[in-house]
Amino acid sequence: MAPSCFDDQCCDRLWAGVRVEPRDYQRRVVGRVIEMFSGPHVDRNVELPAARSVIVESPTGSGKTVMGLLIARWAQEQLGMRVVWTAMRRNLLAQANRENLSREFGVRLQTVSMFDKQPPRGDLLIVDEAQHDATTSMASLHAAVAPAKVLGLSATPWRADRLGLCFERTVRDAGIRQLVLDGYLSPFAHYTIPVWTPAAVAAAWLREPARWGRSLMFFRTLAECRACAALLAAGGEACEIVTGSSDRDAQIERFERGEVRVMIGAAVLTEGFDCPTLQTVFCRPAGRGPTVQMAGRVLRRAEGIAVKNIVQCGQTRHPFTATAPPATQYVRVDDGWRSIGLNDRVEQVTSHMLDLLVRMSQADRRGVRGEGATAVRGRRTVKPWNYRLEEARDRFRRSKARRDAAATAD
Repeated sequence: MAPSCFDDQCCDRLWAGVRVEPRDYQRRVVGRVIEMFSGPHVDRNVELPAARSVIVESPTGSGKTVMGLLIARWAQEQLGMRVVWTAMRRNLLAQANRENLSREFGVRLQTVSMFDKQPPRGDLLIVDEAQHDATTSMASLHAAVAPAKVLGLSATPWRADRLGLCFERTVRDAGIRQLVLDGYLSPFAHYTIPVWTPAAVAAAWLREPARWGRSLMFFRTLAECRACAALLAAGGEACEIVTGSSDRDAQIERFERGEVRVMIGAAVLTEGFDCPTLQTVFCRPAGRGPTVQMAGRVLRRAEGIAVKNIVQCGQTRHPFTATAPPATQYVRVDDGWRSIGLNDRVEQVTSHMLDLLVRMSQADRRGVRGEGATAVRGRRTVKPWNYRLEEARDRFRRSKARRDAAATAD
């Protein structure tokens, strides 16, 4: 049997009538999953039979819900499948229903919690945040729903407890780095503080509230959350502590309305919390999976916020800079933030350095070439563009030292 093919015309028909602008990578992912579900397909030059289960690995903010609903639409329209959508957290289920209605996908969707003891039977089971699919509760859900096909959606399909996920195929496309470069996710500045304690985090925020703006803070324990909240309150800043038993919807509404600028939590808000106007996330020390989930909360683009902020400490196991490159990077020192690498906040060049660059450019245009060649202009000898960068930096340091000494003498 020839491999299945879901071409551009098929994809266009699937998107027709949906109130969302398709992104190139979404079209590719949806088409690839449908090919895998439909029949024989080629993966890495090997022809494989139709897949029963596929997981889509795609970053937070890439539109996994949209992709999942499109695949559900195909399964319902073309195969007559009953679709069951499951997630661990109720806000993810509410998000799927909201997207389905507001974007006019037209999917007859049954949403159930992963902990539901009597879920409806279905033909296609979609597992949101599918890194949880290895749990015992999900094994019971699979047995009760008895699906013919299973689709997983996850930004982090790996687990700290090393339990394996049992999906037959994995589909990946654009990562965080590429989505930032393409403008789908926001660029971010990365900040590193020395230690991660309630006192250190609260002090950092209270020093510069205008820099951080609307912020989300993560700690390991509820006791740490409460300690940080108390310190913020003592500094005059009200906040919300979000837990599994708190009125999360009301707290998020107050946050989105701007009644409070800081929300604090341990694990609840690491998944399924979407607030584009969030400006800063303070990520507790953690491994790769939790860090990507926490940091991903802040990467959605928002009008009026050109660059978002991610704050970590130096002892974290996974700096987010290992996942995606920051626009700017800072480390906290005694007297403030020290930029490391290129820094677009330094917008002015000293007249000394600017003059040096102009003279080198003029020397280069006059045809000066070769290592160590010089151009004479008046009484000055100027090296062309192949000068050593270290030499220019040393000249700048000496000049700055002379200016500082003169200012002290005055």
